[in-house]
Amino acid sequence: MMARGRKTSRGRGRRKSKSRGHRRTALWAIGTVLLVIAAAVAGMILGQGGLAPRIGKRVVASPEQVPRIGPARARRLLDRGEAVLYDTRSAENYRDKHAAGAISFPEADRETLVDLLPMDKVLIFY
Repeated sequence: MMARGRKTSRGRGRRKSKSRGHRRTALWAIGTVLLVIAAAVAGMILGQGGLAPRIGKRVVASPEQVPRIGPARARRLLDRGEAVLYDTRSAENYRDKHAAGAISFPEADRETLVDLLPMDKVLIFY
């Protein structure tokens, strides 16, 4: 009977140790998940709303970082449906005349329109 008491006592000690270990592991896992979520939210806040425009996965800090393409490449991308053409002039100028297939995107309204831009296409602005 003594032997049983000792095993029971040892078993209880091990359970507590395992329980503490599981608890510690669970806390680390929860902390890691919260950290990842916080980083993702921070990335979304900084990457949208005109604060830090993006080109694909890259954040664009200045106009000099925006890649330039020529008319021939722009036409190929548009013909294949891989790009969208935006006219950044005023709405009045757009109404007067614009490139075929262009969408009005007045620079003055960019803060409200930026969330409407497709993320799966090349965006061409003129």
